[in-house]
Order: sequence, then structure tokens, then C-alpha cells
Amino acid sequence: MDKNAGTDATNNEELANAVQVIKEAILHSQQRALKAVNQEQLLLYYCIGRYISANTRNKNWGKGFIDAISEQLQKELPGLRGFSAPSMRKMRTFYEEWRCLSDNSFVETNKLLPYENNSFVGTNNLPTLQFTMDADFPIAAFMSIGFSHH
Repeated sequence: MDKNAGTDATNNEELANAVQVIKEAILHSQQRALKAVNQEQLLLYYCIGRYISANTRNKNWGKGFIDAISEQLQKELPGLRGFSAPSMRKMRTFYEEWRCLSDNSFVETNKLLPYENNSFVGTNNLPTLQFTMDADFPIAAFMSIGFSHH
């Protein structure tokens, strides 16, 4: 009888357990990172959409102005993706469809609030936005849906 047989089985079990624990931690961390990226992207697109909406409605920017912004962004940030003129128009539509998130409770702020408290803040050089939702608003569900599905 091999006296290492019991030790090998224990080591294999410990190895399997360690791999499972670490694998779950990695997958959970990746999931949280993707969620955070999606939230930041939605905030950015909402803020850009708000900016474009305000300026196309109040400053009489013509159709060509959004095209010019997109072209200039491509020149200044080579390789930038997702900011074509049609995409920027979709950002404006996104804001206009969801403006209820900020119009009733818009506050300019420099403080960051976690979305778990039913509020979230854009953190870019555009005007900073804070959104305060009704308790019934499903903010977690809203933030988990990608931009293209809104």
C-alpha cells in the first residue's frame, strides 16, 4: 500500500478547492469591472448627449456641426471609436429619452456618490451631473443595460 496515496488525494482536493476559490474571485472581479465600465460609458454618453442637446436646441448648431465635432475628435484622438456623428446623435437621443433622470433633480456637483444610493455622478470635463432617482426607479437594471440596448 502506497503511504502517499492519502496525501495525494488531500493535495488534489486542496488544489481543486484553491483553484475554485481563485477562479470565482477572478470571474466576480471581471464582472464588477465590466459593470463599472458600462456605468461610466452610460454616464459619459448621457453627459455628451445633454451637452449636444442643449447646444443644438439653444445655440442653433446645424447638422454639420456635430459632423465637424466628430471629425475633429478623430483628428485629435486617433483610433477613437464610438464617436461618429451618427453615434453622437444617438447620444443626444439617449439623453432626450432619459432626461427625466436629471431634469427633476439636476444638481451640479463635484462629489462622487455611489449608484447603490440611487444616485450616480458623471466625472468628466462636461458639466458634472448628479442624478437622484425615485426609490422605485430600477437604477441597477438601467445601469446594467449597454448603451446600444437603450
